[in-house]
Amino acid sequence: MHETLKAPRKLAVDGSHSLPLVRGGVLLLAAWFLLCPPEAEARGRYYNHSSTIETSHPDWMSWVPGQTNLAALSLPGTHDTMSFHGGVLVQTQSMPLRTQLEAGIRVLDIRCRHIDDRFTIHHGEVYQQANFDDVLQATIQFLREHPTETVLMKVQQEHEAENTTRSFAETFAWYRSQSAYSPYLWTGTYLPSLDQVRGRIVILQAFSGGSYGVRWPSDGSSASFDIQDEWEVTWVWNIPAKWEQARAQFMETNSGSASVMYVNFLSGSSHTGGVYPYTVASGEGSVYRGTNDQALEYLVAGNVQRTGVVMMDFPGAGLIDAIIAHNFRLVPVTVQPRSDFDFIFKSVAWSFSGDAQERWNQEKTFLSNVLPGRTWQWMALKSQASFVQYSEGLSSESSEIDGYTHAALTVRSLSTAVSQSSLQAAVISRLPLLTGEAQSRAIGLYGHLATSFPFQSWMVVVKKAPGGLENWAYATYGINPVYKVQLGDYLYAVWGYDAQ
Repeated sequence: MHETLKAPRKLAVDGSHSLPLVRGGVLLLAAWFLLCPPEAEARGRYYNHSSTIETSHPDWMSWVPGQTNLAALSLPGTHDTMSFHGGVLVQTQSMPLRTQLEAGIRVLDIRCRHIDDRFTIHHGEVYQQANFDDVLQATIQFLREHPTETVLMKVQQEHEAENTTRSFAETFAWYRSQSAYSPYLWTGTYLPSLDQVRGRIVILQAFSGGSYGVRWPSDGSSASFDIQDEWEVTWVWNIPAKWEQARAQFMETNSGSASVMYVNFLSGSSHTGGVYPYTVASGEGSVYRGTNDQALEYLVAGNVQRTGVVMMDFPGAGLIDAIIAHNFRLVPVTVQPRSDFDFIFKSVAWSFSGDAQERWNQEKTFLSNVLPGRTWQWMALKSQASFVQYSEGLSSESSEIDGYTHAALTVRSLSTAVSQSSLQAAVISRLPLLTGEAQSRAIGLYGHLATSFPFQSWMVVVKKAPGGLENWAYATYGINPVYKVQLGDYLYAVWGYDAQ
């Protein structure tokens, strides 16, 4: 179906507030720091150096078909998952493990030092104030509360062993045998389907001796894995080269076999060059963009259909959400993952830029890639605008970002049974009675149309003058009838569709 971009005339640019979303009913829109890492709120939400995060996906695997092999998924993961202590040279994460899992992280990188026949968690020689029991208990508790999920856990030996009477593998076997852990550990040697491991931890074995999980290859590739982990970034001007390595892996993942698990580490550092993990993730001021920033832009631009496993330092909400979003492609169009879509759209909207038409095009590109086969309505509106409609499918609106609000929803059909003349007459008869700002006018006109034509679903957009494509862009897909009229300072656009 052909998309027609409509641009009602002008609209004021001062700040009005968007309205809350009501599902299943009426929808109303209304410089590089050497010692300290950047602030938590990075532009675009690609980077987060906070213990909290503005997204939540505790059950996102619930809508993924159970027969899907884990290798076919797009999985957000954290590099050196438990590395919180030791300063900027060592720290790679800021969110506690449970917060990471709640946010949607599903691949963990757990580094264990073998000491006293037990495992402590280390980053190099730095003890991370946690033991392997802490990791297992937190992960298992999460899975008990969210049994549709699975967590992949890469386990490897870190630093020097001390005071041990058995091998690293034998101590792992001891942990596996504990009754509190064994029911939740899947230690098969192949990559399973999701239904085989829901509610369980899949061990990725990155240590020698025995067979306790899916073997993580020491050289980066095997029949099951293809891994990019070029971690050494000697100087800040090497960050672009690191990104190119990550981008190449995304491209390989996109065209590679669905039975191979592609792993892409965005992380990097160099102690000798003063390049810290946060530097690579967030960038060096305005000179060198970080890998997290580049990855988010790349994924939102619709470059791949599968991301594979993406291992990150200090991941932001937008980046986590953009990765998870690529799993929407795996679900039938009848599946409506509403809560996850709402969080994802709100986060990803921070990546949109430019005028209204440019933002509208970016929305269209992202959603068409991650959720193909659905009929969409997109909007990008500057302040002093409101819309009202009925939606039972996927729908979300962003907060105001740089003066713009973004919205998207799915519909069944964009046909209408109401004639152009009937629609025009109904609108004209109501306009003189509308009062207040854009919000109240949109509600009033919508109510009138819903009463007059209850068999039809309606979109009503009201915008205060002035406007133009730089301030207001929406799609009507060339449907008929569409009625647009300006009265006084307000411009009204109305069209019908069948709600999903």
